[in-house]
Amino acid sequence: MSHMPAADTAVLTLDGDSLGIAALARFAAGATRLALSDAAWDRIAEARAVVDRIVEAGAPAYGITTGFGSQKDFSVDPRRDAAFNLAVLTGHATRAPGRRAPAAVIRAALAVQLNGWARGWSGVRPALCAAQLARANAGVAPDVRTGSSVGASDIVALSQLALPLVGRASDGPAPDGLASAVPPLDGLAAKEAMSLLNSNALTLAAGALALAEVRRLLDALDLAAALALEGFRGNPGAWSVTVERAHPQAGHAASGQSLRRLLADSALWQTGAPRLLQDPLSLRCAPQIHGAARTALAWAWEAWEGALNAVADNPLVDRATGTAVSHGSMETTLLAVALDALRLAVGKAIEASGERVHKLQWPTFSGLPAGLAAEAGAAGGVQFLNLGHIAAAKVAAARIAAQPVALQYRGQVCDGVEDVGGMAPFAVEETERQLDAAWTAVAVEAAVAAWAIARRDLPIDGLGLGLRDPYRAIRPLLPIGREGEVPFDLAPMETWLRAWEPPALR
Repeated sequence: MSHMPAADTAVLTLDGDSLGIAALARFAAGATRLALSDAAWDRIAEARAVVDRIVEAGAPAYGITTGFGSQKDFSVDPRRDAAFNLAVLTGHATRAPGRRAPAAVIRAALAVQLNGWARGWSGVRPALCAAQLARANAGVAPDVRTGSSVGASDIVALSQLALPLVGRASDGPAPDGLASAVPPLDGLAAKEAMSLLNSNALTLAAGALALAEVRRLLDALDLAAALALEGFRGNPGAWSVTVERAHPQAGHAASGQSLRRLLADSALWQTGAPRLLQDPLSLRCAPQIHGAARTALAWAWEAWEGALNAVADNPLVDRATGTAVSHGSMETTLLAVALDALRLAVGKAIEASGERVHKLQWPTFSGLPAGLAAEAGAAGGVQFLNLGHIAAAKVAAARIAAQPVALQYRGQVCDGVEDVGGMAPFAVEETERQLDAAWTAVAVEAAVAAWAIARRDLPIDGLGLGLRDPYRAIRPLLPIGREGEVPFDLAPMETWLRAWEPPALR
């Protein structure tokens, strides 16, 4: 029997092995529907049969025939399996004040959870998978509160996410405003409460969407830096292939290629066009600094995609041996450390962006009137709009969010059983916080750089090929010549930047 959605719908088929961040982000945005491969359905049924045999035999198996955590040494009467699993799910769904998980994160989390079950190590019933699949495709958005996980499964939030499955909470309105028509299950079977709450699905979902956003941010950073070099009339030789040949690092080369693509055919490449023999380091070292962030992103991306296709559910149901295996793969230190490294690198790149903002409006460096005003005087320009102060505040926020979190666990949870925690949820939260500040900082740099280009009255056809259309889009958003008439709103500039896509490779 096929479980595929209608043929006219774009489908993301989960097989447990090949879920990627880009595909997950598309599903979270509502661009695709989910299906499970036929092989996945077969594995799910086989693993469930193993659980049923364990229950029938009464063999000790953590979370299947026993309690959880520090209550692991107490057995569960198989006649009470349904009531016990319902009580576990309801009891673990304690509500603490916190941020509500966005609908896109919930949608992605359901996909991550289903992809884990598709590997056939969890032992849930096919009926439970089908119900969860229907919820995912309906775009449910129940009230799930984050902030209660230390990176050893998103137990509290995932319990809240699962309550509508058993009719103990609402799934909320579907994206079309209508109530999602996914009827609750009659109940849960042995092991199913554990499989519903014992994973890092919400953390992985939010982190995957954040990583996809970091990739877009790094492209925007390259755009802002290239605009800054044009506005500064800097020396692009420092961004040349020659430098990369002598300094062979993958991230440096990737950023250098991106920057040169934006600057292709710029007048700056002509002899004598750069104003200075050597520019400040924030301009000169942009490929190296942005490259460090790209290298860190590549590592975090690899770690995250590995986790998207791994099983954290404890215990594992081994179909080959018919046994349940207790383990600790819900631990998230690698994910936390990878995001910590990424935030440090992004923080450094945002710091350099802030330095370029000041160099562009500093007469000693720019050769232009103070603050890029029309002329030397007490009014006008970007300083008059406090753009430098805004940039400094956002740089500070990005640097604060860059502080590592992996070593901050101080818990003795479950009577000392859970004495370490990976802290990945906090690493994700800090990454999201850093992104919010970083986008504004980069928007300020792009705005100030475009202002400098306008102040120098540079011809658009003398800019780099990849910068001409962005400059045409940015220039009308700037109140050049109208400073002080009405408050400047930077939001349209940031909105445009977030939506910008770099030119394709030729």
